Amino acid sequence: MESKKIFLQFLEFLKKWMVIMSKNGKLMAIVTSIYIIIASLFFVLNISTVKPMIFDIVTKSMMLPSQDPQGLVFAQLQNTMQKEFKIFLGTELAFIVGLFITSLIAQNAIILLIGSAHKDEKISHINLILRMPQPLKRTFITSFHVTLLRIGFLYISFFFVMVLIIVTSGNKIVSKLILWALLILVVSMYLYFSVVWILSMVVSVLEECSGIEALGRAGRLVKGMKLQGFLLNLLLNLLSYVFFHFLSKMMMVKQPALTQAILLFFLMGFICSITMFTFQAYTVLYFECKKNHGEEIELHGSVEYSKIPRVPLGEELL
Repeated sequence: MESKKIFLQFLEFLKKWMVIMSKNGKLMAIVTSIYIIIASLFFVLNISTVKPMIFDIVTKSMMLPSQDPQGLVFAQLQNTMQKEFKIFLGTELAFIVGLFITSLIAQNAIILLIGSAHKDEKISHINLILRMPQPLKRTFITSFHVTLLRIGFLYISFFFVMVLIIVTSGNKIVSKLILWALLILVVSMYLYFSVVWILSMVVSVLEECSGIEALGRAGRLVKGMKLQGFLLNLLLNLLSYVFFHFLSKMMMVKQPALTQAILLFFLMGFICSITMFTFQAYTVLYFECKKNHGEEIELHGSVEYSKIPRVPLGEELL
C-alpha cells in the first residue's frame, strides 16, 4: 500500500510538472532551443577540431619508436607533439568552459521561468535577462561543490568495485554476479544522492544561498519526498539509456561525415533537452517540498525566496 501511495504521488507530481510547463511555454521553448543550438554547435565543432589533432598526435607517437632517441628527427617529433598536445588541451578547455557557462545560464533561465510559472506570473524576455545575473554566482559555487561530491562518489565506488573484483577474480561466475550487483547498487545510490545535488542547484537560484549551505537546505527540504526525486531520476535516465542505445547502434554503422555530424548534433540536442527537463521537474519538486513542509514564502521582487534556518548541514549532503 505504501509503494502504491508513493507511485500515485509521483504520477500526481508528473501531472503538475506538465501543467506548469505549459505556462511561459513560449519563452521556455526559446531558451531551450537556443541552448540546444549553441551546445550542439560547441560539441560538433569540438569533435571536428580535436579529431585531426588526436590523429596527428597518435601518428607521430607511432613514429617515435622507429627513430633514434639521440637523433634530430626524434627530438623534432617530440617537440612538435608537446606543442600539439598543449594546443589540444587549450582547445578542449575553451570548449568545456564555453559549454559550462552556456549550460549554467540556460539552467538559471529555466528555473526562473518555472518559478514564475508556479505563481501564474507571465515574464518577458527582458525581465528574464535582468533577473539572471544575481543567481549565476551562487549556482556556479554550488555546481563546484556538487561536482566535487560526484567525483568523490564515483572515485570511492570505483575503488570498492575494483577491490571486490580482484578478491573474487578466481571464480568468473561469482565475479560477474558481484560486478552486476555492485553496478546496480552504485547506479541506484548515485541516482538517490543526485536528488539532493540537483535540488541544491534549484535552491541556489530561488534562495539566497549557495555551496554547502544550498546542499544542506536541499537535504532538509527533500525529506519525505526523496523517493519521488529518485523515481524522477530513474525515469529520465531510462529515457536517456533507450535513446543512447538506439543512437549508438546507428553510429556503429559506417556513415558519411555529414551524417555523423547530424547524429552528433541530435545526440547533444537530446542531452540538452534532458538537462532542461530535469531542472524543470526539480523546480516543481522544490515547490512541492516547500508545500510539504508548510513553509511560508517571502517575495523578493518577482522571485520567490524563503528564510533559511541555520542548522548543522553535514548530515544533509547525501
